[in-house]
Amino acid sequence: MVIGQQYLMQLNKVYLRHNELSIHSFVNGFSFSTFNEVFFYEINNKNFSEEKFSEWLKKNKLILEKSKLLYFSYPPVVVPNSLFDYQKAKYYLESSIKLENKVVKYDNISKTNQSVIYYENDENIKLLNKFFPAIKSKHFVSYLIEELSNMSTGKLKKQLYINLRKDFFEIFLFQSSQLLLFNTYNYKNADDFLYFLLYITEIHHLNSDEFKLIFLGKYSIFNSYYESIKGYHKDIDFLISSCENKKVETHQSPFFCNLF
Repeated sequence: MVIGQQYLMQLNKVYLRHNELSIHSFVNGFSFSTFNEVFFYEINNKNFSEEKFSEWLKKNKLILEKSKLLYFSYPPVVVPNSLFDYQKAKYYLESSIKLENKVVKYDNISKTNQSVIYYENDENIKLLNKFFPAIKSKHFVSYLIEELSNMSTGKLKKQLYINLRKDFFEIFLFQSSQLLLFNTYNYKNADDFLYFLLYITEIHHLNSDEFKLIFLGKYSIFNSYYESIKGYHKDIDFLISSCENKKVETHQSPFFCNLF
């Protein structure tokens, strides 16, 4: 089995530095990643106080000029630009999500000629914009498509990337720079993960020798997931992000705990 450690050179330029802040918006709250630590502020609408939130930000010295925002709250849909009508953006999304207090956002990815469409909580956006008025934002899937497309350019073999995080994992299948397939799956254990992964390779007719499987990060909390695939695929690699264990343990999507 070929298992190596590969460093994503494009990401070296976007690691967090001193005086930089990366904010990640989840359904249950916000994650604030700095150069040294990861802070999490849980949002409970019944007990939420804007004043307390402001005090918490100041206490932890999180009001920084250089800040960016990534959305993780809801799975997005990726649509070719040739088929995307921004005036009808909400119709591309699943109707199972309650639309109350939601806004539809989208990111255009010129590299792959695709758009990423997603919901976000309107109140969360307004709250963060109040404390970080100049912040730039996008969905984390948009971020990954751009970076992974750059990394896959010129590769003869298809590249299947997996982002493992709390309760969900994403798959990105690239042929050179072009994204062929994206999806998000909900899982409970390594058996669920393996089932979905084998299902994906079967329905898309991916023979084992036709693609490289690459995990985004390598973390002890996911060891059982890495082990589960070893008997089914040989060409496995990892993208290693420079994130300390204490930051990994406190972030719902560890690969992002040190990225800006």
